[in-house]
Amino acid sequence: MSFIYTARVIFIFLSTLFAGLVCFLNPGLRGNIFVWGSVGFLISGFVVLMECFIRDVYPKNLVFGVLGLWLGLITASLISGALPKSDLFSDNNWITFVAALHLFLGYLGAVVALRYVERIDLSSSRLIMADEPRLRGCRILDTSVLIDGRIYDMVQTGFLDGLYVIPKFVLDELQRIADSPDPSRRQRGRRGLDVVRSLKETSMNLEILEKDYAHIQSVDAKLIQTAKEYQGKLVTNDFNLNKIAEIQSINVLNVNDLANVMRPVILPGETLSLTLLKPGKEPGQGVGYLDDGTMVVVEEGYSHLREEVEVVVNSMLQTQAGRMIFGRLTSAEEALAPRKVESSPKGEIRKVVDLDVSQSSRESKR
Repeated sequence: MSFIYTARVIFIFLSTLFAGLVCFLNPGLRGNIFVWGSVGFLISGFVVLMECFIRDVYPKNLVFGVLGLWLGLITASLISGALPKSDLFSDNNWITFVAALHLFLGYLGAVVALRYVERIDLSSSRLIMADEPRLRGCRILDTSVLIDGRIYDMVQTGFLDGLYVIPKFVLDELQRIADSPDPSRRQRGRRGLDVVRSLKETSMNLEILEKDYAHIQSVDAKLIQTAKEYQGKLVTNDFNLNKIAEIQSINVLNVNDLANVMRPVILPGETLSLTLLKPGKEPGQGVGYLDDGTMVVVEEGYSHLREEVEVVVNSMLQTQAGRMIFGRLTSAEEALAPRKVESSPKGEIRKVVDLDVSQSSRESKR
């Protein structure tokens, strides 16, 4: 950045000096050296201000804005050349009319081009190449997959190859989350930044993409645009971003889908050992989790919360959000479970009897 500032100062100085020399070498020009030097200084300063403004403009907007301006000026030239010069206009008035026509149509062409530039998508055209051809087909990591952290474990296995990219705006979002006043969000943001630092210390081919899209506000929209421009693949576990990318024909590598595929197959009738951590939605249910995060809903497991139990698998439900297993306690666990006690409408204590067990006990007495 210091080099850019130095170049600007040198440009302004040389422009001022050049304007003064023009006046000195041409004595016939009106004005003195200081006036011409001041004019050179003002013009060069205006050019530097325009350069600072253009620096933050998206290249596609700049190209189409200049193209619209050029078409407007050409149209004005054609119109002024086709119109017959009337005797009502003097030479000065005609020049003023032509200049005003060029100014009006040039402005109109530039504004119309900039207004509709967002509707023009050149990412699918093979004539438009990305700024970095080597980045074509890269994998783009989003915020959710960095906070999740499983990408680091996948890199450690050595199965991941190719070039992976983290856009600068993703890092900025992680920093905003890490600076959040909410402790939960702050912890998630710091975890994401720690994962980025860990990934850079591995053998993973990882780069930070400095390119940003100032005209786009949403980070998800910026990720979509980046994937389009570089014909890359999004690496995410964000369900909504996954759907939007699929609608726009962008390849997505969903970490959750990979985790679901790699989970071992569990068939009905198999026995699992787990700890029940919380009650389920239905009365009497208990909920536990396997080591891979799979939720297991256990019938009559409420009385065994915080205990390690044996569960027989009844069925399994596979959804886009993950997998759920439904099971029941083994016969030994059911026998140790305390019976439910409930009160009658009159306040009397009434014991709920298991009909199947009572029936079997009566038959054994006979």
